[in-house]
Amino acid sequence: MSDSKGWFSGALDLRVYDKGEWVLLEPFRYMSLSGKDYTVPRWFITDLASIPWVAEPLFDSLEHRAAGVIHDWLYASQQVSRADADELFREMLETLGVGVIKRNLMYSGLRVGGWYRYNQCKGGPKYEDFAWEFMNSAEREAYRIRFTEKGDWVARTG
Repeated sequence: MSDSKGWFSGALDLRVYDKGEWVLLEPFRYMSLSGKDYTVPRWFITDLASIPWVAEPLFDSLEHRAAGVIHDWLYASQQVSRADADELFREMLETLGVGVIKRNLMYSGLRVGGWYRYNQCKGGPKYEDFAWEFMNSAEREAYRIRFTEKGDWVARTG
């Protein structure tokens, strides 16, 4: 890792979409400690962090939501392995100033239970990962080609 700090592109621009879901109104990005850029596309639907109801009181704050959006996208897009996505989540929590105990508890929860969601995302982004009704016709066509046509999504997007 380099000596640089990870950083987010700015404030999240979200709109309530459905119960427990939000849609990203503008692209959102994280530049990792290693210098890799992770960008979540506009219109992506996120739950901000898949926290089981039993643990919600422990983690019911906004401090980790930016990391949750990036992590949700990494699972949906499968740009990186599950282990790498989970490790990046922990890095992002540190960047956001989340304390070490809470950070490691959240990371441990991902390592124990994240396999199910990651496996559901096999094959990359799905039609249901985006708020198509908010897109204009040009965006719908571009997203259809970029994200939902069969083929190697990661190879097409870098």
